[in-house]
Amino acid sequence: MKKIFTCLLPIILLAFLSFPSLAQQGLLRYADRKAVEENYFEAGKGYAEAFAKKPSYRAAKGAAIAYEKMRDYSRAYEWWKRVVAYGDAIQSDRLAYIAAANQAGKIEAVFEALDSIGTSKPEALRNLNLDSLRRWYDAAGGNTGVRRLEKINGASADFGWTKAANGRVYFSSDRGGSGDRKRSGLRIDNGYRYYAKSSDWTGRNFLSIYSVDEAGKVLRFEPPVPDVFHASDPFPLADENLIFYTVTRDIRQSNDYEVHPEIFYSRLDASGNPVDFVGLPANAPLEYGLKSPFVDESQNRLYFSSNMPGGYGGYDLYVMEFDEGYKFGAPVNLGPLINTAGNEIDPFIRNGRFYFASDGHTGLGGLDIFVSDKRGNEFLGVKNMGLPYNSPQDDFGFFESADQAVVISSNRPGSTGLDDLFELETLGVDFRAQVVACDGTAVTGTLDVQMTEGSEKQTVAVQQGPAGELRATISADQEQEISIKKEGYFALEDKSLSSRGLSEGKLEKTYQLVKIPYRTAVYVDLVYYNLDQSEIREDAEAPLDKIAELLTSYSFLNIVVRSHTDARASNAYNEILSEKRADAVRDYLGKFGIARSRIQAEWLGETELTSNCGEGLPCSEENYQLDRRTELLLLAFPEVGKTYPVPPEMQGIDLCDVSNLPLPEELPTIYFGFDEAELSLQDKMALERVALMLRNMLNRRLAITGHTDNRGSAAYNEALSERRALVVKNYLEGKGIASDRLVYEFFGKRKPVNDCDNVPCTQEMHRLNRRTELSLPRSIPRLNKHWSQKE
Repeated sequence: MKKIFTCLLPIILLAFLSFPSLAQQGLLRYADRKAVEENYFEAGKGYAEAFAKKPSYRAAKGAAIAYEKMRDYSRAYEWWKRVVAYGDAIQSDRLAYIAAANQAGKIEAVFEALDSIGTSKPEALRNLNLDSLRRWYDAAGGNTGVRRLEKINGASADFGWTKAANGRVYFSSDRGGSGDRKRSGLRIDNGYRYYAKSSDWTGRNFLSIYSVDEAGKVLRFEPPVPDVFHASDPFPLADENLIFYTVTRDIRQSNDYEVHPEIFYSRLDASGNPVDFVGLPANAPLEYGLKSPFVDESQNRLYFSSNMPGGYGGYDLYVMEFDEGYKFGAPVNLGPLINTAGNEIDPFIRNGRFYFASDGHTGLGGLDIFVSDKRGNEFLGVKNMGLPYNSPQDDFGFFESADQAVVISSNRPGSTGLDDLFELETLGVDFRAQVVACDGTAVTGTLDVQMTEGSEKQTVAVQQGPAGELRATISADQEQEISIKKEGYFALEDKSLSSRGLSEGKLEKTYQLVKIPYRTAVYVDLVYYNLDQSEIREDAEAPLDKIAELLTSYSFLNIVVRSHTDARASNAYNEILSEKRADAVRDYLGKFGIARSRIQAEWLGETELTSNCGEGLPCSEENYQLDRRTELLLLAFPEVGKTYPVPPEMQGIDLCDVSNLPLPEELPTIYFGFDEAELSLQDKMALERVALMLRNMLNRRLAITGHTDNRGSAAYNEALSERRALVVKNYLEGKGIASDRLVYEFFGKRKPVNDCDNVPCTQEMHRLNRRTELSLPRSIPRLNKHWSQKE
């Protein structure tokens, strides 16, 4: 789009100059003549004075073009606004008005003008991609901005900042008083050319190179080249005391009025002063210009800008190779990917990226800064660097120092001179987070959110939305931490937040809050007692030791101790006896340092028998034994309403799946006698524990598999293994376990623990093959489809 703006101006100018005028006034004739001479300083004054005497479309348009040529964008915008108010205004005037509004920073006026064009754009505007302006501005933001270098910038034009390896800074400027001008009749244009006609003076001083030492003192750098009017574009080398620069010299001949810039280089002494000078062999100041030198010392290549014949437009970018003695090869044009029909200047390379300024590639206005990835001699695309590197005005002179300071040159709003130096700075980062539940829906309601940043843990204000949205402005290049709490959910902490190295000015996160499964059984066991006794038996010590170990290891666990008796003796006696049994367990665990506050004791007497041995009913001693028991239930997160952090032992576990919460269970294996499928007392005691687990862990299912040893036929053993699986399944169903939570399989002798067909087996080895195995699968297999509800 800028390219089109630039190309349209000569067309507009020529059309305007050819506009017939039957009664031109003296001021208009004077302004016309100065415009033809490209003395826009005087032309603009003439048109403005003519308009003041008698407003007209012609005078307004002449002033608009003149001030646009002078890069006085604010005045150009005001004059173009007058132009388009006339009925004589044409389509190209409206386009020029949009360009002027953009360059003057009148963004709302740009959008209003774009909206007025509508979808049916005139033919002259149809292919201009004006909507790209809206896209760039809508994408504005990020975590970078720019600030003026106050210690250098002034009312003058200051641009082209570079920094040497020794810390000395160089830049170009037209600062200085009128006494600095040796020839007041010299006109300077944007290409640093000069003309000899006294009427062509722009009113600005000569360009010079200045340096800033580490103490901040600004000194004028005087190139030793004789007869220099302009000196600019300093580029000091890092590995040698050498500096390249651009000069314009007084080398006019009798009929030569136009002189182009050249590139020279000088060696520097210990104080940074030049001791000699050498011009590039490609210099031809009476034919074309060379400027903007950049030296890639790692590759012995000099990049520069030139309008020499054979290019693609105005100034193109070129490269020349040189040897250790600085003997330069022929200039090579960087090609049509980089160069356009417009102007390309200020090449710079850092970390495989090629930066340059252009008014030919599509951008925001005037010169913009672009970047291309460079692989060897190949360039991979060209990208506009967007805001804040670029603005509606001219942006150029990208330089990144070894300490990663990035400085650009620009005449954007906020500049005090014709051009100013701006340093990129890191701004605040927009932090946004969404808090969701396990099912992905937003967690609504008030959250307790705390956020800090930096080593001093500075508090960051966080705003909350009604649907779990969090938003804050955090500092860039800092480490942050956030904690999120809500009643009924695990407290969440993120200590890995960081705004360092963000390519955009935002940091987005999604956090999942998990509901706390209060009082969830995660481990169970049973201990048994002798008749009318409460002492801990020897066979109860191992289970209790395991319980103590788990309570010691996991602070989020408490235990419920539920003690029972058989039905013999009175209810009152049995209640007291069950209390003694609960106390015995509590005392035993206390030896391991388990606080009594973590032990909830219940004594139930004979109210919850596991057998059918009610009072007065005949019963075997074996079933009485099963009733004399204490149930041990480890409960996770026992305090309902308390906000628990995710336990360290469960970090990284998907707690949305409740089955991930229980601790690993140790399930028994039931062994049988030869050719038997009956359960012993020990087997029933073991299965009581399994039933207790399934009654308290409703998310669990049980897989049951029956096996035999290798003796007997395959068919007989197949049936026997089924009976062994069914005897276990039927026992658990009798204890209240729903049939749809149990599945059984039988394998006969096909899956032995010991291969007794090929190895002689002892009786013990045969016993290990006669078994029913229990497991807790994630999902119940349907291999043989022996679901209990289908029996």
